[in-house]
Amino acid sequence: MTATSTGADGPRRDLAATLDGLLAIAIAALGADRGAVYLVDPSHGDLVLVAGRGLPAAAMGHRLAIGEGLTGRVVAEGRSLSSPDVAVDPRSLRRRPDWDAEPPVRSYLGLPLRPGTVTTGALELTNERPNAFSPEGRGRASILADAAALLIEQTQLWTQAPRPALDAEPLPGLDPIGVASLNRELRITHANRAFSQLVALSAEQLLGRPVLAIIPDLGRPQARDALAAALHGTPGHVGNVRLLGPKGGHEALSASFLPLGDPARGVDGVLLAVHDASARFRLEQELRAQHAQALVARDRLRAVIQVVSHELRTPLTSILGYAHLLWERADADLEKRRRWAELVLSKSRWMARLVDEVTEFAGLDAGQVSLHCQPEDLGELVERAAADARNLSDRHQFRLEISRPLPAVMVDRDRLLQVLANLLANSVRYWPEGGEIMLRVSAADRGVVVRVADRGPGVPGELAERVFEPFFRLERDRARGLPGTGLGLAVSRANIEAHGGRIWIEQNPGGGAVFAFWLPVALGDEAVV
Repeated sequence: MTATSTGADGPRRDLAATLDGLLAIAIAALGADRGAVYLVDPSHGDLVLVAGRGLPAAAMGHRLAIGEGLTGRVVAEGRSLSSPDVAVDPRSLRRRPDWDAEPPVRSYLGLPLRPGTVTTGALELTNERPNAFSPEGRGRASILADAAALLIEQTQLWTQAPRPALDAEPLPGLDPIGVASLNRELRITHANRAFSQLVALSAEQLLGRPVLAIIPDLGRPQARDALAAALHGTPGHVGNVRLLGPKGGHEALSASFLPLGDPARGVDGVLLAVHDASARFRLEQELRAQHAQALVARDRLRAVIQVVSHELRTPLTSILGYAHLLWERADADLEKRRRWAELVLSKSRWMARLVDEVTEFAGLDAGQVSLHCQPEDLGELVERAAADARNLSDRHQFRLEISRPLPAVMVDRDRLLQVLANLLANSVRYWPEGGEIMLRVSAADRGVVVRVADRGPGVPGELAERVFEPFFRLERDRARGLPGTGLGLAVSRANIEAHGGRIWIEQNPGGGAVFAFWLPVALGDEAVV
């Protein structure tokens, strides 16, 4: 039986019995031949072997400098170390004499005991066979060492300090570790003050109650399996257990399960150690979100580089070619030189527009563009945009249907004209055959809706949302060699949404596409125009 002492404060585990039980569990769980626990001796500043299984009696009390040998390195570096064959591992110099006795130690696994941020000792497991500890086994051992460190700390506190000192408030900046012992029926037989505070129940209220009634999330498959494994002698850990907080929110707990007793003679119960991991969980979520944002930014940067380099190359090549002609063919007739100069100007304007689109989108995407809004007649803005668009093509006709009266909308005039120019330019560019482009304006849902309809190739329904993504272009347009950055619609959406509106695409019943956007009426202004 496990040695305990009993007093007014309840059962207290003896440290030697605790360590012996830990080693029995570790040896059985990892398939080791021998095991030892070294703890830091503060008075000497070194490590002392305080418990062992499978070791000669002379090994007890062995001292080791922190940083010396494999186990000393474990404590000095605060991380686990393994050696598939200590016989040829230079790190295992100055090892204990019993390691070389027959049969000699071959495999080594050392794990730090760290109940908080400070390493207080090391768990050492060895085997007579080389390569005895698998990566999976080392993972299980790491969980065991974490739980063992908590149990050792609690046992030391019980044996070294009276109960009032144990239940004192934690030091500022340190999160308390809640510890509860459970019997084989998973009922609570003891809980420290930190556990009571985490679950907002007194020790008297907890005594005898099923732990699943206190922390229902322990009934989830992963936690339930870890509890069942601990009752069979295998320690476990669950990283995210939800607990309903006193104010209705959920807190995230980290829970470790350590068997109580010797698995060879039967487990008496489970030691449950819980730690409030809410802050860590929130930090992990923030880091994941930042990582996702960084990936999006990286992909956008790549897209910018790809699009800009591709789209600039074509007009730049033309500009250089015609500039050379102008320089070298000074004797060419005036008409040819005028046409070459017009082509240089045209390609230069295209390059300037490309740079403007990229710059505009970057500002809108970063929220760095301010709006100068005032009440406007959206019908009048549509008429102005249609008049400007007539200079884009001789093959397209622009017809307007404006259903008045219309409520005034609060907009930045220049930015709305830019949106309309983008939509009309799209219809012209992607429907080069020409035809009638219809612009409809009407009041709807406490706002105004504008629709731009053409009878071009249209947009497949499954891509109706993607066309508003930055740098997205339809494959058929790329194949046809149509120019474009894929930023016009993204800029339009950013502008519309900055005004509190929305933009979408519809299928034209007669073929083609309908781009539509809605803007709300001017706040507090129901004037009609």
